[in-house]
Amino acid sequence: MNKPIGYFTSTMPGDGSYLDELQQQYGSTFEQLNKVEKLLLLQNIAQTLLGAEINVIGSTASNQALLTVSPIIQGLYKRVTLADLLGLAEALVHQLKYQQ
Repeated sequence: MNKPIGYFTSTMPGDGSYLDELQQQYGSTFEQLNKVEKLLLLQNIAQTLLGAEINVIGSTASNQALLTVSPIIQGLYKRVTLADLLGLAEALVHQLKYQQ
């Protein structure tokens, strides 16, 4: 069973926040959104978080990071199933949430 958005965020039902508005419109687990819509949201959130991190670490460090992950990304596209990619995304989100 999927957990509501408030389980993962500081959103509480009726708190008037934007996330609360989204829950009211699309359901507490965004069940009114299809897979493509959810993936687009995830992509945008990741891009926003990446931009914020690059602002902190600078472009030189981000260029080095790109050199590190480029071969990993190529390998993922060639050798990992879509189901495992989704599991990897879940693992990375969990790791990022608790990384110092």
